[in-house]
Amino acid sequence: MSDRKIDIWLNAGLIDSETALRIRNYEADRSRPLGLWSLIGLGTLAIGLGIVSLVAANWDEIPGMVRLAVHGLLIAGTGAGIYLLQPRNGFLGLYLKDVLLFILAVLGATFFGHLGQVYQTSSPLWQPMTAWLLLFSPLLLLSGRGWLISLLWVVALLGTGIAHWGWYMQQTGNPSPIYIATITSLPVFALLTGVFAKRFGSRGPFWMQVGQFALASFVGGVSLKLIADGLSAGGLFGYEGNAEKIAIIHLVLWSAAALLAFRLHRTATGISIATILIAAALTSLIGSIAQSTEPLGNAILFMAFWTAIGWSAIYSGWRNLFQVVVTIIALRLIFLSFELASDLLSSGLGLILAGILTIGISVAAYRFSKAFAPDTAQPLGQKGEGDAQ
Repeated sequence: MSDRKIDIWLNAGLIDSETALRIRNYEADRSRPLGLWSLIGLGTLAIGLGIVSLVAANWDEIPGMVRLAVHGLLIAGTGAGIYLLQPRNGFLGLYLKDVLLFILAVLGATFFGHLGQVYQTSSPLWQPMTAWLLLFSPLLLLSGRGWLISLLWVVALLGTGIAHWGWYMQQTGNPSPIYIATITSLPVFALLTGVFAKRFGSRGPFWMQVGQFALASFVGGVSLKLIADGLSAGGLFGYEGNAEKIAIIHLVLWSAAALLAFRLHRTATGISIATILIAAALTSLIGSIAQSTEPLGNAILFMAFWTAIGWSAIYSGWRNLFQVVVTIIALRLIFLSFELASDLLSSGLGLILAGILTIGISVAAYRFSKAFAPDTAQPLGQKGEGDAQ
């Protein structure tokens, strides 16, 4: 905490001089030498880059088995470091262990490529990614503590699904709707993993972060589909009846996931997650059935989905997310003014109208959030357990 902020509180009469002194002493005792840690980090980065440069310069001269052996020793050494840090708390036990976990996961992922290079083998990308996911998911999910590991696992899961989707499209050319609906529902499965583990396991903040990243990727995917539906007939999944079938399967899967999320997490957060899942399923189904490229209709569907997210944000006290929702809806209104414009005059009038609407929405949203949202922002999933009244 900066001294300037404490001085402002002191001058405003919020705290007295004795309280200010106690705050300064408390923060001084718990301050970390960020400059020192930054220099250590830069030095470590320089050493690592130097080693990489030396190895890269002599890569062809090093026998393949020697390289694999060194790679394996690095994995074993990193794993040993994680084991030694396991009982520790504080900086070493939490932050450094997560960094080592991340390094171990990256070393494991690159080992598959290294193995293929030495033995001159090749395989579709999804195969080594799936093997990595099966091998490292237990370690990451059982030992991870912070956002670095939760983000890595969610990205790896989605990346594996996308890689398999691309390969399968090349093999078949027309994958079944059930397959596409399942692959595109991977963020929902990751979200349920986070909700389930947070309900019945320990390390609540870690599982909350898994759910946050999964929900963010899900919302981004649904938004992308709603945008694609307005660009061409059939949208993201094609015109030959697949879009409707996929949307119906999504409706079943996501509604079941919404019910399960609510039963596992009967709080405002659980209700909000269920609302977002059902809103995504309904808007996606309507867009797939309509198969319309009319800007106004698709913009209404897009904003309806984000309005449901905004309601969920207010209901669960996610004030920061609510502000993001207002911004996205306002931007969509501005883009809509360009889409509806047929010439420069109507474009100008559309921009004026969009600007007026944007200001009106911003003011209304601010007053609404002040009236119904808490004074302090709440992270996703961190509202009280009894907040579902």
